[in-house]
Amino acid sequence: MTPVVSLEMVSKRYGKTSVLHDVTLDVKPGEFVVLIGGSGSGKTTLLRLVGGLERANRGVVRIRGKVVDEPAKGRFVPPERRGLGMVFQDYALWPHFTCLQNIEAAARGAPAAKRTAAMELLERVGMARYADVRPHQLSGGQQQRIGVARALAARPDLLLFDEALSSVDVDMRERLRMEIRELAQKTGTAALFVSHDPLDAWRLADRIAVLEDGALSHEATPEEFYACPKTPRAARVIGAVGGFGADLVEEEGQLGVRIANRFCAVTAVGVKAGARSIVYARPEGVARAADGVPATLVYCVFEAGSHRAYWQLVGLDVLLCSLESAVPAAGAAKLKIEAHHIFAYPETGDTAND
Repeated sequence: MTPVVSLEMVSKRYGKTSVLHDVTLDVKPGEFVVLIGGSGSGKTTLLRLVGGLERANRGVVRIRGKVVDEPAKGRFVPPERRGLGMVFQDYALWPHFTCLQNIEAAARGAPAAKRTAAMELLERVGMARYADVRPHQLSGGQQQRIGVARALAARPDLLLFDEALSSVDVDMRERLRMEIRELAQKTGTAALFVSHDPLDAWRLADRIAVLEDGALSHEATPEEFYACPKTPRAARVIGAVGGFGADLVEEEGQLGVRIANRFCAVTAVGVKAGARSIVYARPEGVARAADGVPATLVYCVFEAGSHRAYWQLVGLDVLLCSLESAVPAAGAAKLKIEAHHIFAYPETGDTAND
């Protein structure tokens, strides 16, 4: 199956500043890929390269198997000839058109059919009563909804989203996620969705890709991503906390770290026994246990149906979290961490640019 988008060893720099380094990524027909990364990681630049708004310095970009950007051979296809839809973080609506006209202009078919399709999309994004309003009269979140509707109106086989839901309120963001995912599935549309919000990955993605410092560090299904995040940043995306340094040791065939002189088995990712590691733990794997590590409750907050308790473990300079059904008693306790919820990485591999 020919990918709808294919990037092969793509690099991009601005002057002497390198933004993307040898990125290779495919998006299959009908696949929804969410690209996440910290500020300055290069995710928006990558999206703009696919859309033709930037040109690569090295590598090959293909859309539907056809080369659209290949610097070595002087090939470049402009954005208007790439047959894709884009939703920008800065809206990019036509200011002299009404909301309805913005969407109609992107829709296909006869005028009557275009108007009907545009009104249906306005209904779906909760903006029907603003059909005759111009973009400058709307809030940022409202403009973003029109941008999403306009991109969907063209029904392309590829949609690009650049932080498309960042300025939309929480309730509408969830509604739009559902609409975008449903419409993409119904029409077989592939999507490359850039975001910094982990919820976008969990709600939308068939596959999650992580950019760190301009390089693709991890690609996986959401289930695989959760089971074994490949980098410290990926661990933080799935809610792991900590980031404490420890020597990786082996006991009875298991790799682990010592906390307060107690052995804690870990999931080691790219690090071997004897090496210095940096360790993160998921709150859902931290629980009180009689044979655990001594800890003291620092504070506790209620969060989405459970209590999130922050603990200071003996010998650690960072806090770990547990999820509790009730507020734990103040004072000393003992904590145990399940091995499949605690991850150790090479200490030099940590990146904290979240």
